Amino acid sequence: MRKVIIYASVHHGNTKKLVERIAAEWDADLIDAVQVSKADLSGYDLIGFASGIYYSKYHKKILKFAEDNLPEGKKIFLICTYGGSANYKSIEEIAARKHASVIGKFGCKGYDTFGPFKLIGGVAKGHPDEQDLANAVEFVKKL
Repeated sequence: MRKVIIYASVHHGNTKKLVERIAAEWDADLIDAVQVSKADLSGYDLIGFASGIYYSKYHKKILKFAEDNLPEGKKIFLICTYGGSANYKSIEEIAARKHASVIGKFGCKGYDTFGPFKLIGGVAKGHPDEQDLANAVEFVKKL
C-alpha cells in the first residue's frame, strides 16, 4: 500500500516533527506543501493531510494543495497540531467536494506563540512530546 502525507509546518516545526516520525516508522512519503504546489497523488492508496491550525483552519497551502491535487474518491486521513483546539472543517469541506473518504483524524497540542499566546511565552510548551509522537504513529498504523 502506497501512503503519502502532505503537510505544512511553518512556525515551530510541530507538524513536521509528527509527520517525520510517522514516515520513518510507517513507510510513507512526505510532501511539504509550502515548498511543492503540484504532485500526482493518483498512485497512492492512502493520502494524509497534516497542518497546524491557523484561525481555526488548516494552513492555506494545504487547502490549496488539496483543492488542486487531490484525486476524486481517495481515502484520506487528517492530522493537526494546535495551541487551542483541533479543527478539521476546512479540509473536510474540500474532501467532501472531491468525494474523498476521511478514514481517521488525529490531533495533538503543539507549541504555539501566536497572538496573545506570545505575551505569556506560548502555550503547549514541549509539545508534541514523545507520547504525542507515539500516539500519532499508533494512529496511522491502525488505519
